[in-house]
Amino acid sequence: MIKTKSFLGLLLMCVLISCQPSEKEDKYGHLLNQGVSAELAEFRKENYREIAYSLHFDIPDSLEQQLQGNANISLTVANNQPLILDFFTKEEWIKEVVLNGESIDYRLKNGHIFIYPPEGREVSKHTLCVRFAVNSHSLNRENEFLYTLLVPNKAHTLFPCFDQPDLKANYTLSLHLPNGWEAVSNSPVESEKDGVIRFRETEPLSTYLFAFVAGKFDTEKQERNGREITLYHRETDPKKVAQCPDIAKEVFDALEWMEEYTTIPYPFAKYDLIILPGFQFSGMEHTGATLYADRRMFLNEQPTLNERLSRSSLIAHETAHMWFGDYVTMKWFDDVWTKEVFANYFAARMVEPLYPTVNHDLNFLRSYYPAAYSEDRTAGTTSIKQELDNLTNASLIYGQIIYNKSPIVMEKLLGRLGEESFRKGIQEYLHTYAYDNATWEELVAIFDKYTEEDLEEWSHVWIHEKGMPEIEAHIENKQLVVTQSDPLNRGLIWPQEISYTLVDGNSRKTIPIVFQIDSPSIRIDLPEANNPIILPNSDGKGYGYFPLSEADARHVMVELKRSRDDVFSGSLLIILYENVIRKNIDPQWYVQEILSYISQKNNPLLNAMALSNMARCVQLFSIDTPPVEKALWQMVHTHPDRSFRLQAFRTYASLADSNAAIDRLYTVWKNKEQPGACLLSENDYTDLSYKMMMYKPDLLSDIYQEQTNRITNPDRREQYAFVSSFIKPNDNDRLAHSVVLSLTVGKYSEPWIISALNYLHHPKFQRKEGVAVADFVGMGLVKLDDIQREGDIFLPTNWARAILSNYTSEEARQGVEQVLSEKEFHPLLKNKILQQADHLYR
Repeated sequence: MIKTKSFLGLLLMCVLISCQPSEKEDKYGHLLNQGVSAELAEFRKENYREIAYSLHFDIPDSLEQQLQGNANISLTVANNQPLILDFFTKEEWIKEVVLNGESIDYRLKNGHIFIYPPEGREVSKHTLCVRFAVNSHSLNRENEFLYTLLVPNKAHTLFPCFDQPDLKANYTLSLHLPNGWEAVSNSPVESEKDGVIRFRETEPLSTYLFAFVAGKFDTEKQERNGREITLYHRETDPKKVAQCPDIAKEVFDALEWMEEYTTIPYPFAKYDLIILPGFQFSGMEHTGATLYADRRMFLNEQPTLNERLSRSSLIAHETAHMWFGDYVTMKWFDDVWTKEVFANYFAARMVEPLYPTVNHDLNFLRSYYPAAYSEDRTAGTTSIKQELDNLTNASLIYGQIIYNKSPIVMEKLLGRLGEESFRKGIQEYLHTYAYDNATWEELVAIFDKYTEEDLEEWSHVWIHEKGMPEIEAHIENKQLVVTQSDPLNRGLIWPQEISYTLVDGNSRKTIPIVFQIDSPSIRIDLPEANNPIILPNSDGKGYGYFPLSEADARHVMVELKRSRDDVFSGSLLIILYENVIRKNIDPQWYVQEILSYISQKNNPLLNAMALSNMARCVQLFSIDTPPVEKALWQMVHTHPDRSFRLQAFRTYASLADSNAAIDRLYTVWKNKEQPGACLLSENDYTDLSYKMMMYKPDLLSDIYQEQTNRITNPDRREQYAFVSSFIKPNDNDRLAHSVVLSLTVGKYSEPWIISALNYLHHPKFQRKEGVAVADFVGMGLVKLDDIQREGDIFLPTNWARAILSNYTSEEARQGVEQVLSEKEFHPLLKNKILQQADHLYR
């Protein structure tokens, strides 16, 4: 009897114990949904403290072998709450889970590890050890190197962690490397022995900033004033490698500029950079291990001013992130724009002293306004600060609005605050939230101390609302009447100052118009005048759409050709282009006039803007190419700005479609000619070979083999083989390969994939009878969910753009509508389609 009773009691106890994890899971089950919800993030922020990761990865020699990993995670937990970690893995890949030295039961559900500490042990300090096989999802792995890229929420695909930006932690890392490999990470090396490299503990970092790179690299060390930078690269061209000192110099310059402006010394132990082939971003601001794309850093032998400015801006952008994004980080990715706005805004200022002869007001205008308008004019536009319920969709927040509209808005904020107050506010923000997280609202609260302006109301319109105003001006009863309206009918007024120039014969007068939050229409008395010509936004600082009639456009074009004011000219170029895009202006007339304008002007930035706008209009409106080809070829040989000739040649090569132009380009490629004394690079000839394979399919194999033999760098040769394999003149082959290409995402370099996708949807193939354009477009767009899940931040947008940008037909629009009607996309993902399809609806 006693034994039976004891047995039944023990059995009952076992049943109760076995039920407890399930009951606990039920209690916290709402936090275990896919991804990281805002609710889960808030729960962990409230209950988890003092987090530290000690990570080890064993990297095998062969791509066929899986990495092995070990994570030791220490943290303090309040109120005996459960541990909910993020880990995207398979059950069989988790080898062991140990909590406080003892094996522990856990549940793997929806990408989370759920652990409830044993009851009766009120331990607030935990050490969790997980041994696992590594998921290669976020390991960009090649034969001779690999690198991590965990932004915005992919750290949990690599190791178990609390994958949200406001749970900063210290990291220590060790790597077991194949023979001949070296490695770089966020912190300096502590030791190297027996193939294992150990790194010191980092400063507090968000999970998306943890990084390491390993492989076979060459290194260049540069030093200034006791600060040393190491550049890691795989470049084999000696002329490109010789640019390393120039690259390092600009990094040193940017670091010193930021230190002086913020009064905060560089807040991390080191700054090394890795220049990678096929890197999917332009750069990524990992502290101590900043990644850059080789195509952006190593310039051709005769770089254009645009290319040089672009590299300098990129270096300054990533360096500014060390303070804005790394040192002070957003709490949630709805505020990711707060790190991008300062990176871009301060990059523009840092570049100024490097190029004393450049008009930097013009450079700011042409860098940010056209890109911002390209999304803000569309049905898929968004506010700068967007709603985000789950970090699964954090990548969809990124776009032209947060990168390019936000610096324009920041410039307007500085205008309201004044330079001194703006700088004091920035310094207080950085000091207050050092190695911590902050929101836009917390920054606004700081700025409020330095101004009498109502920043909250201003912020609501510019930051929290989407779209841009339409701004119209006319003369009425001897008054200039300027009216602002909201195209989305919300009654919004965007407070800003806009300049108008009135031209009456030889008389010119510039009038500032100041819109306040409650003033949709402004009237300015004018002296007697004979119906002056109205030139909008003459200082380029106004943000919005300025509609023109055909007659207005002709007046603007005359003034553009006369103008010697670079910013005024840049603003007029943008206004004309926006009106062509919206079909207010005859595109044939516009293209002819812009070609005439370019032939007369020597400013490389203005010419580059005009050339790009003209080329896009030729594509969008199916302008007959032979006259354009003729004008461009003339510029290649005779334009007075010799540095511009290369840009003219590249545009000629891009637009060339006539038999004569194709034959000419084939000769240039075959004989490695340098037309107009343009110093064509290996990349230029590679691009020409792609085009020739499309236009001369009978020679495809010969062209491919000859260009392959010309490419000396093994990484570039691999890229060429991949992209070339998707150049398929046959319709059925292109349809089949579009399916194959979607399966390469996550396995091959994203820039390679997008390049291949562009060729699959090249305009040349759209003119062929029998091509089911709607179906072809739909096949590509319907995969966007998979593309987002498997790819990195910019791939969904780039994928949609590569498919849609080359189409102009009604059939393509039908393909878009069919996909949108049959499949329900996340609203942020649907916006990506609407942004790239905008031209099909005009």
